[in-house]
Amino acid sequence: MDYEVRRVTPADWLAFRELRLEALQDSPLAFTEQYAEARMRSDAQWRQRVTSAASGGEGCLLVAERDGRLVATVGGFVEQEITEQISVMVVGVYASPGHRGSGVAEPLLTGVVDWATAEAGAERIRLFVLAENERAQAFYRRCGFVATGGTMRYPPDPRYLELEMAYRASGSPSAPSPLLPPATG
Repeated sequence: MDYEVRRVTPADWLAFRELRLEALQDSPLAFTEQYAEARMRSDAQWRQRVTSAASGGEGCLLVAERDGRLVATVGGFVEQEITEQISVMVVGVYASPGHRGSGVAEPLLTGVVDWATAEAGAERIRLFVLAENERAQAFYRRCGFVATGGTMRYPPDPRYLELEMAYRASGSPSAPSPLLPPATG
């Protein structure tokens, strides 16, 4: 399948809203934001969210479009003062059910990693994934992410555990990477 992968534009606000609400209903445990709260946002709030994301600044929001419809998305933002390193958090990874396994997610994730390193100057790129979501973990590993050993409780429901994964720049899996946080222990 052919997809156009690009940064979101202000004109995408309505299509992005539809995709985001779909994502929150389809995969509620994949996101901190919950469907009920997102559904209540006004059109003006959705426009502002997408316009802000389109302006760049401290973040990047990419979408994949096919046949005039947004079908996948991923975002990244510069984390403020997490460490002395410039750190980017990858968020909002989602592909519509009919497009999963089609290869659409890889160029989106690659695009955010490219933005993080080239434009944001990230020395560290990380994400969190539910411990139960083995399919997503396998996808992230294929894209160059490795488990750091860090964990946190899923904010909306602390019964679930999220695993931290960080992007390994290049080299062999055993080679140290400047994008991985230093080991603690």
